Amino acid sequence: MNPDVQFLKVNYEEHKSMCYSLNVHVLPFFRFYRGAQGRLCSFSCTNATIKKFKDALAKHSSDRCSLGPTKGLEEKELLALAANKDLSFNYTPKPVHPAPEEILVPKEVPSGSSFRPKESEEKTLVGVGK
Repeated sequence: MNPDVQFLKVNYEEHKSMCYSLNVHVLPFFRFYRGAQGRLCSFSCTNATIKKFKDALAKHSSDRCSLGPTKGLEEKELLALAANKDLSFNYTPKPVHPAPEEILVPKEVPSGSSFRPKESEEKTLVGVGK
């Protein structure tokens, strides 16, 4: 009924450990992803709430554009899978860029003197550019 939608089925019994790492505890469970937007929504669904699934299909139909690199699982989900010893899944977290080095310098240094600030004197935080 939805030829533009790709459905992927995961066998819960064969992949319990992975499902547990991704917080999938109630079946059936659905996740909707779109290209650069990544995960749009996720929920469990029963026969009584099948309207929720149909509404999500209509809302997240493929007629809307999603430019940019494709996104899938979020960083915390990838880390949870990598931490699961039952899976052979490796993931290297994205590097975090450190803040520029910072040093303390006196606010004012009297010219022509051998002034050395005492520990209790006021100092200003200055960032060192790279």
